[in-house]
Amino acid sequence: MSSWQVLNEPLAGLWYFAHHYSAWDETGALCPEGMEQNFQLCCRRAAHLIEAHWHIYAPVSHTHPIKMAYPPFAAADSEQRWYDFDNYFIEAIPFAGLILAPGWEQSRGCRSEKERFAQLGCPVLYFQDPCNVWASSA
Repeated sequence: MSSWQVLNEPLAGLWYFAHHYSAWDETGALCPEGMEQNFQLCCRRAAHLIEAHWHIYAPVSHTHPIKMAYPPFAAADSEQRWYDFDNYFIEAIPFAGLILAPGWEQSRGCRSEKERFAQLGCPVLYFQDPCNVWASSA
């Protein structure tokens, strides 16, 4: 059984900050308003991490503006394109590890990113509001 500890200092290296993004309405259709809310929440959380001296790459924060600025991306079902893009970064950049945002369990993308980082043998940390990062000590 593992125990958990709050990290009082950021760990060295560049960390991948995985945050849920997609949102669906009651009919099961993608909900742009929900995606915008998730983007805004991710940006606030990423800002807190940066303010706490973590070096992070947050794919939701860094790619949502690109998607929204180009209407064919926003209109198309481009989810797989973004998964492929994110996976390229994971494999090409020597990330120190992964930080998962609250709600990651309900996100197919976050679950996939967690699995990929585990395969790479990288540590997985957990963000908790307002700005605590938790690590397993066992």
